[in-house]
Amino acid sequence: SLPFIMGIGTSFVLQHTVALGVPTGPFLVFMGVALSITAFPVLARILAELKLLTTDLGRMAMSAAAVNDVVAWILLALAIALSGSGSPLVSLWVLLAGAGFVLAAFLLLRPVLTWMARRSPEGEPVKELYICATLAIVLAAGFATDTIGIHALFGAFIVGIIFPKDGAFAGVLLEKVEDLISGLFLPLYFVSSGLKTNVMTIKGGDSWALLVLVVATACIGKIGGTVIASLIVRVPFREALTLGFLMNTKGLVELIILNIGKDRHV
Repeated sequence: SLPFIMGIGTSFVLQHTVALGVPTGPFLVFMGVALSITAFPVLARILAELKLLTTDLGRMAMSAAAVNDVVAWILLALAIALSGSGSPLVSLWVLLAGAGFVLAAFLLLRPVLTWMARRSPEGEPVKELYICATLAIVLAAGFATDTIGIHALFGAFIVGIIFPKDGAFAGVLLEKVEDLISGLFLPLYFVSSGLKTNVMTIKGGDSWALLVLVVATACIGKIGGTVIASLIVRVPFREALTLGFLMNTKGLVELIILNIGKDRHV
């Protein structure tokens, strides 16, 4: 909550300097989400490499980041709904349709995915049909949310949440798609983001001051907010500070949000 509020505060400064004429509502939410979200996949990799994933600290960080990401994606859906049209009725329709999609995913898609996971016991090969069906569900969910007016990523993300994590099926699915995604699609996404970024526009005292403001706001809000919350529930200061640094992990998710905002002219 603290980095989100500080992000909104920063957006007011940006609106009076470099972001003149952008729609206020969506811009505030986009800035708040971009500065407050934790890069969940990056955090998981850091914890795994430091062998902290199974510790109390690691579990606490992962749980907090998971809740953080779910809330941030919902707020992102709201920002996209607000940026889609000036009409409040359209925004209301997008929000209601989005909520209906999430409900339908939990009630209709989850049993199907659970059934496929149960039919794939440990030690037996997973049927290719189940892999194809799962990928088709991911694409269909992305198409559905894109049609509603929320980004396609949101639909895929919801399928990821409801997917059963226990058993052989999840492991085999990861094994099948992870190399292609991390080896080809992910680098291409970073290249695409890099080509859209012109660092030469950061010149003059005002630009550098704004850059320092955004970075400082993102870090102070995230680390400070986590430390304060941890100390309130009597986590030792050293662990509270470690949690703060872990929750301040930035990465791909912020790039996704910023790219969506850029595509929406926010």
